[in-house]
Amino acid sequence: MSSFWDRPGGQNQYIAAFFASLSVFTCGATIGWAAPAQIEVMEKKYYGFPVSLTEYAWTCALATLGCGLTVMPAGALANCVGRKVAMLLLMPPYLAGWALTIYPINLYLLMFSRLLQGLCSGFYAMITPIYCLEISQLEVKSYIVNFTMVFYLMGILYSYILGTVNDMLYLNCGCAVFPALFLLTFIWMPESPVYYVLKDKKMKAIRSLQWLRGTHMDVLREYDHIFKGIEQIRENSSYTCRKLKHKASIRAMLTCICLMGFKHLCGSVAILTYSTLILTDADSQIFLNVKVSTIFIGLSFLLSGIISLIDCAGHRILMIWSVVMVALNCTVQATYFQLKDNHEYAIQWLPIVNLCCFFFFFGLGVGVLPYVIMRKYFGENIDVMAYSIIWTFNCLFAFASALLFPYLLQIGNMSLCFWIFTAIAFLYLIFVYFFVPETKGKTYAEIKEMLNN
Repeated sequence: MSSFWDRPGGQNQYIAAFFASLSVFTCGATIGWAAPAQIEVMEKKYYGFPVSLTEYAWTCALATLGCGLTVMPAGALANCVGRKVAMLLLMPPYLAGWALTIYPINLYLLMFSRLLQGLCSGFYAMITPIYCLEISQLEVKSYIVNFTMVFYLMGILYSYILGTVNDMLYLNCGCAVFPALFLLTFIWMPESPVYYVLKDKKMKAIRSLQWLRGTHMDVLREYDHIFKGIEQIRENSSYTCRKLKHKASIRAMLTCICLMGFKHLCGSVAILTYSTLILTDADSQIFLNVKVSTIFIGLSFLLSGIISLIDCAGHRILMIWSVVMVALNCTVQATYFQLKDNHEYAIQWLPIVNLCCFFFFFGLGVGVLPYVIMRKYFGENIDVMAYSIIWTFNCLFAFASALLFPYLLQIGNMSLCFWIFTAIAFLYLIFVYFFVPETKGKTYAEIKEMLNN
């Protein structure tokens, strides 16, 4: 009787996806670094040079800008040298980025280190999900692909936890450990069998499938299935640009871009990046240390991300309820800051509890479902061009949100920022209600017909 390791959906493909997802964990740590580092960099001048709030905004936002710049060439690199090789080649530059973050000579070098980390993150945001998708069997594909999202949220939480040590060296070195760990472990994992089929390397593809599925499994049928899929993609590749000009494709792409834009502009990126600043301004340190408070925010986000993997409700209705709760949380936060600015009574524990609720409800729908809807709109074999365009806009919206928040603070105050987030959340609600059809339980053909009409 074969062991669990040799069964379909056995452990080897989970192991490969686990080590591959360490790259996305590093991306999450890169984004999460901004919040706990702010006090050390700006107030305590850890690096030995002054950093203003707007300069720190550029330092943080350049990571998301870099991510947006490399999404387009990521697919070409993965097809040229292979998914595994591309992922391994990008880790030394990522480590160099963290090395520069540990010992920057001046502010511009610190900014460059963040940009370098963002450039590498953009490649991993594109290549790692593709690798996980291609190594997994149909029966477990949805579970393995979700590794990337969970590991990303775990990376954010990891940075928040390290930040409580109150030592930037621990934070920077702790974040730099995972790129090195990825290099030491992922190098032993197989290349994607789909890449080998793409390059007409049949024996290597079969050996890769044999390792992933188990030594006693007959993988020739799966190889034939992959080969036929590649041939079909090659036949249809010349029609990709033409397909993107169809009414359904244009509407699908615009809808996904708007969902990504609203998702970031309703406050999620700004709060993740400046959570210590927000909680300090709210006087929440009287109730709980602000760096410890960020851990609860990260835990709420991770918990909701895991719960959202349970596909038990309609996508549209879940999105609507999620946006309503996000708008309500932004309203509560804006009201709190307005009362505080008017020297009226303020409840110190309310901001941290409210922000935890914000990310819990955000993660249940707004934070995850745009990606699910994107796969539904474009089918399981999503067009790389469409995905790249949408993901580039996604990163640019995140860049704008992280960069503009401090400038809004200079124009007004914290309550103004959260009232703006509230207004954007209500616009998001209107958009979802009128322009986003239900996709759960519908086939690709049915969704395409709805978009055409």
